[in-house]
Amino acid sequence: MFRTLRRAAACALVVPVVAAAQQAAPLPLKHAPKPTSAGITAADLMTRLYIFADDSMMGRASATPGHDKGTDYIAGELKRLGLKPAGENGSYFQMVPLVRRSVDVEKSELNAGPNRLAFGTDFVFQTMGGLKPIVNAPVIFAGPMGDSTVAIPAAQYAGAFVIVSAARGGPVAGRAMQAMLARYTGALAVGVVSPSAAVLAAQGNALRQPRVTLPAAPGASVLPGALVTLSSSAADALLGGRIDSMAVGATGRTVTGTLALRDEPAPARNIAAILEGRDAKLKGQYIAVGAHSDHVGVGNIAVDHDSLKAVNYALNLFEMANGKRPTGPARDSILKAVNTGLTSSGRRDSIRNGADDDGSGSMAVLEIAEQFATTRQRPRRSMLFLWYAGEEIGLLGSRYYTDNPTVVRDSVVGAVNIDMIGRGKADDMKLGGNNFLQLVGSRRLSTEMGDLVEAVNKARKAPFALDYSFDADGHPENIYCRSDHYNWARYAVPVTFFTTGLHGDYHQVTDEPQYIDYPHYAEIAKLIHDVSRTLADRDKAVVVDKPKPDPKGVCRQ
Repeated sequence: MFRTLRRAAACALVVPVVAAAQQAAPLPLKHAPKPTSAGITAADLMTRLYIFADDSMMGRASATPGHDKGTDYIAGELKRLGLKPAGENGSYFQMVPLVRRSVDVEKSELNAGPNRLAFGTDFVFQTMGGLKPIVNAPVIFAGPMGDSTVAIPAAQYAGAFVIVSAARGGPVAGRAMQAMLARYTGALAVGVVSPSAAVLAAQGNALRQPRVTLPAAPGASVLPGALVTLSSSAADALLGGRIDSMAVGATGRTVTGTLALRDEPAPARNIAAILEGRDAKLKGQYIAVGAHSDHVGVGNIAVDHDSLKAVNYALNLFEMANGKRPTGPARDSILKAVNTGLTSSGRRDSIRNGADDDGSGSMAVLEIAEQFATTRQRPRRSMLFLWYAGEEIGLLGSRYYTDNPTVVRDSVVGAVNIDMIGRGKADDMKLGGNNFLQLVGSRRLSTEMGDLVEAVNKARKAPFALDYSFDADGHPENIYCRSDHYNWARYAVPVTFFTTGLHGDYHQVTDEPQYIDYPHYAEIAKLIHDVSRTLADRDKAVVVDKPKPDPKGVCRQ
């Protein structure tokens, strides 16, 4: 009965949802740009975001003309504002040497004794930290995947091809998979038995398609060189017997083979600019203010924009009310009610504009830079303004910048990261509202950093209600490891991540400029400016008083 009541309550939500989708007068689809002013204003952010998240940018996927066009716009504004280029060769750009990578199927094979294993039928693989030669490597069985109750000594799997069986209690994936792989530091590869031939074939087809990534740097990862998915027969061939009869630590045949990739250059661009500080003793130190400029590009099919917007809104409300997305009859009822009550404009859309993700952050950094550049008294420390490529494909631009900074890395004494600050109302997320703001990471390295952010916020006429729920240790969303701030944190630079969080239009074609809450957005940008200014004007930099991460280690929230 209670399930039925919950479904009925969820369906009752649909009526106001549809009404809102039809009656709430959204901002226009297009907006004529106006000259920006010195201060941070909602009007300025609206002008900038409508330019940056326009359809002409084609979703700003890294290593595409759309992303180049977006970064050209930012660089043009920096030049107009008179900020110093801090890229390469006197420009605002730092080239990020991304590659478009696919498996070289013809060259990839594994051989164990008389058994030759073929890519796509017996195994598939993906690189984790740079492929390593496999020549007469011992095969070792390490037990069920993800089972921490069984283990073999680290020295035993160094240089080995480690095989794990299916996980007890279900599959292990994503961040849990990465954590599992981290147990096998020094292994050449980790082989995981596929649950089915269909899954193996689907993975093989996906890995044949090019994806954009960074080439592996020598010693860049503590993970094994490759994650190999094996058919059960391939695992048996490598072990020289049935896997279900193997004891943990048992050795099989030696394996020799080639795991080959095909890389084609696909460079993207970070942007860097400097406002030099006024204090002769402190201007050699920097406060970095950054956001990612890329998004996820264009979808494979065009969908009805209005219908998708209403459906996303309804599903998001249900999730906030029930703690999970609707499935089965509840989802069907919502979709039916939305589609029945909606009058569509017939607008077909395939461009994922990324207005909030992370147009809002990118344009906030630009607006903050304009305020710093036009303020009569410069800050004491220098300001380093950054726009990273490749966040959406693995934080690649920020990783490349922090590994190859255009200023001395140790001179960066504080940083802020901005990702998705354009939404945050009560119909976007459960705790949302007019003064809603999430913080992540502010005290993970420096107690002073966290205290400073709260003090600056408290001094505002209308302070934000700061939410730290996504910063909790072990939070399943793992937000601390999912945006560009972490690449500063891994080098022990105190950093705060500002966001209003995920919402129903995340990575959808419906993340467009007309749905942004510009007054709220502007107030958050003002707070970030004030935090950055305070960091820049302190007599002493904030102190790192928490454990420092391993820059080459695996992030764990």
